[in-house]
Amino acid sequence: MSLTENKIIAEKFIDEIFNKVNLENIDRFLTPDFIYHGSGEDISGMENFKEWVSSDHSIIPDIHFTIEESISELKRVATVWIVEGTHSKDFRGIPATHKKFDTAGVSIFHFEGNKIKEAWTVVDGLSAALQVGAVKTVSNEAD
Repeated sequence: MSLTENKIIAEKFIDEIFNKVNLENIDRFLTPDFIYHGSGEDISGMENFKEWVSSDHSIIPDIHFTIEESISELKRVATVWIVEGTHSKDFRGIPATHKKFDTAGVSIFHFEGNKIKEAWTVVDGLSAALQVGAVKTVSNEAD
């Protein structure tokens, strides 16, 4: 696989799986032993990953990722993206706020052949939590 082809696969993966939720096509992108690291959890295998993606889409049904930039080197692709959506259902103990958010994140994809074997994702969850009102800022001024 060329560096350009890996970038195309990573970007199509984000669009097909996260934006369009075409989970029946997931094996086109992932190795059978795929592992996802993100949000403080590790998800092993395609079936578990499908369930995780489906769960996120039930909580944020209008979730959409916009790719800002991708960089490819050796067997890795780093993709910077903006995610936006509406917090529509309870999420990790946070009641639905029905407020919109947008925030940034980075995913690093490790390739084996022409498929993704492992993914590491970091997202600015604090920014999203502030936007939906899940956390409040603290003032340094005395009340």
